[in-house]
Amino acid sequence: MADAILERRRTPRVPVTGDRHLAFPQALTVRVVDISNSGVLLASPQKLFVGQRVRLQATLGREPLSVEVEVRRVVDGLQDGYGRGRYRVGAVFVTPDEAARRSVQQFLRDDVA
Repeated sequence: MADAILERRRTPRVPVTGDRHLAFPQALTVRVVDISNSGVLLASPQKLFVGQRVRLQATLGREPLSVEVEVRRVVDGLQDGYGRGRYRVGAVFVTPDEAARRSVQQFLRDDVA
């Protein structure tokens, strides 16, 4: 009787078969190296992978930017003195909404002017 476990679940657990993956969102602080209408170059302390999609949230000038990007290129670069920005990550915007397009275009206009 000492080995008996009191079951408190209200519904039974069901084993999952096959190759199933679950992703947990995690925040990663990166530095924006440069940006264009179609994509961005980031300096990241953590390696990302080609094809990986992540949500980029930033402030461009005074405008917020929240857009999904897809990693297209990753280069192992030099670290700064604090070990930040080791990887250079080239990414393209994935179907940016109108607010994201406006934010980037406004930033590019203001920065170039």
